[in-house]
Amino acid sequence: MRCNVEITELTEEAMVSVENLNVILGKKQIVHNVSFKVKKGEIIGMFGISGAGKTTIIRVLTCQIEKKNWTGNVLVTGLTPSKKTNYSKILSNIGYVPQLELLNLYFELNPMVNVEVFTSTYGMDKKAAKATAEKLFNILDIPKDTWKKRVKKMSGGEKKRLSMAIGLIHNPKVLFLDEPTTGVDASKRYDILSYLKKLNQQLNTTMFIITHDLEAALICDKTAILREGKLLEFDIPQSLINSLPSKGLVARISIESLNQKIINMIQKYPSIKKVLRVGNETIEVLMDDFEENLSKFMKFLFDNEFKVISMSRDIANFRRYFQIRIQEEEEKELGQNQIELMSDGGSQY
Repeated sequence: MRCNVEITELTEEAMVSVENLNVILGKKQIVHNVSFKVKKGEIIGMFGISGAGKTTIIRVLTCQIEKKNWTGNVLVTGLTPSKKTNYSKILSNIGYVPQLELLNLYFELNPMVNVEVFTSTYGMDKKAAKATAEKLFNILDIPKDTWKKRVKKMSGGEKKRLSMAIGLIHNPKVLFLDEPTTGVDASKRYDILSYLKKLNQQLNTTMFIITHDLEAALICDKTAILREGKLLEFDIPQSLINSLPSKGLVARISIESLNQKIINMIQKYPSIKKVLRVGNETIEVLMDDFEENLSKFMKFLFDNEFKVISMSRDIANFRRYFQIRIQEEEEKELGQNQIELMSDGGSQY
């Protein structure tokens, strides 16, 4: 498994560059030595559970945390948020789509009036703003018969897409989206992601997706995995999956009366690298030299009279990689804690 995050040299294409970012709020360090670079037109997914540091990093990039609370070298569209004199220029270069639409939409007004209110803060020409809005509304399939109806009458998906349009109305170089699929029906999540990819391809806008939704990795050029303020990985999703044993090939096996004792026995088999329980009676197994060792492993199961219900082959997705990577970090931390406890105990004698 990969552990080191490589930082390449800053180029003219870079929209965002973060080097050795540390953030301390109050007496607590929230972000630890984070570094990454984002090129123009890339979609970046920032993944991690609550408290991972995703939002704090974005708050630095969007000028919401003063320099006295962070250290490191940060550039957003070529400007550093360490200087307050750069704030207005940075903010004019970026867009933001909040998790909750009520934070950037006026529900009692219609979409076009929302556009007028928002663009007035940027001093945009009304005619040009309307033309841009119509272009974005069409790309996002916001029905024309809703353009002059109150926002509160729109569906959840339409509100979400309108919020995206508002975030893009001033043609920002970088768009930050906070949980863009939250609050949308499961059946519509992929639609939202498809619209984001469509916008990215047509407008070449650099995008940051801050989310718990691991399916968002499907449209990302690179994914950042964060845990407790540390950046564990920053790379192309498929490259991360390829770093797994046998490039992510997995055997999905259903075993009758599956329990932890059976899982422990399977984990001890020589070629097995990872065993993940993915259902009441189902595990996914990663192993070295998958093609050579799969048949031997299945023979081991039958020889030990495990009641195999079914077996199929698959390739791990980003969700599975994320689960494995976080699990590895937790196991490493647990091992370090145990060593420290033993060391502390030993020092008493």
